[in-house]
Amino acid sequence: MWQKLKERLTSTQAVPESHATTGPDIPLGLDLQRYPGIEPLLDAGDIDAALRLVELADPDVAGHMRTRTELLLRREAFVRAAASPKPGTWPPRSDRQLDDADGLPEIMAGELDTEVVTAGVRNHGALIVRGLFSERACADLRQTIDAAEAAFVREPRELDPRYFMPLTDLSGAEVSAYFRSINWAGGRPVPDVPAAAEVILSEFRRAGVPDVVAGYLDERPAVSMEKWTLRKVAPDPNGSWHQDGAFLGADKHALNLWVALSDCGQTASGLDIVAKRFDEIVPVGTEGAYFEWDVSGQVVQQVRGERPIVSPVFATGDAIFFDHYLLHRTGLGSEFVDWRYALETWFFAASTLPDNYEGLLV
Repeated sequence: MWQKLKERLTSTQAVPESHATTGPDIPLGLDLQRYPGIEPLLDAGDIDAALRLVELADPDVAGHMRTRTELLLRREAFVRAAASPKPGTWPPRSDRQLDDADGLPEIMAGELDTEVVTAGVRNHGALIVRGLFSERACADLRQTIDAAEAAFVREPRELDPRYFMPLTDLSGAEVSAYFRSINWAGGRPVPDVPAAAEVILSEFRRAGVPDVVAGYLDERPAVSMEKWTLRKVAPDPNGSWHQDGAFLGADKHALNLWVALSDCGQTASGLDIVAKRFDEIVPVGTEGAYFEWDVSGQVVQQVRGERPIVSPVFATGDAIFFDHYLLHRTGLGSEFVDWRYALETWFFAASTLPDNYEGLLV
């Protein structure tokens, strides 16, 4: 099984041709010339105002088509932001020490701000946030993940555009097959699933996530299409120790938000984490590592020092922020019997998105 997973992860094979379109009734692109005044709004990254212009001109843009239109605008705004980067201060710093008696610091969602995220990630390696997403949103997203998985394997004529509508650029051309090909082992890319994107963006706004992340990055954030993923993990997953910076690039200005969409860590796989701040990529690909960017168990024991390996118990809606240096893996345990649902969102400063990745402005 490991070999099959390795082949899938390292492959850049495109999505099968039969999945490349959602049918002639779905408009794939967006003609900006139809919306006078939209160009400066996109230049400024004002997605809400740009979307209102489109809605005024096209009252039928509603539901999943409204969300798809929003994603198209976010894609175009990212392209413009990336072409005119505004690099801020990096890396963020904090002298604040949080309580990590249980291995990692924790806060409630109402306490979330840039200062505490900076302190948690930069001084402790990660920050757990309890109750970030509502239970209703998580239930909707679990249902959407199941529906999206089913929609992806059907013929195009049967596709429900709420659950599988491949994202394009403004011209209607498919943005990239790469971001779909690397979403493996139960992953579905959020940009292709309008029903999920609508709920997630709403929860981000409600919890204040865009402003918190912008403060951390000191630049308007973008989500990576390749690493904005709905996850559904079996009770007996394969997991290997790694730091995402080993393949994303250690020089990136990045922050990950991982949200548990179901209870996990007791009867379902969660995350195993070395509860320590790292500021470099530890040795990879040594004896005992499976992928070339993996970290062997022996290296993990060497580099963790006296810091513990923790396996947090997440309730539905709990989340964790960490950056590309955190040493972690998918949680392993013989006691797991349930499937785990989760959301992974990697935010980047638009100016430092990996060259082979695509972005959406947040």
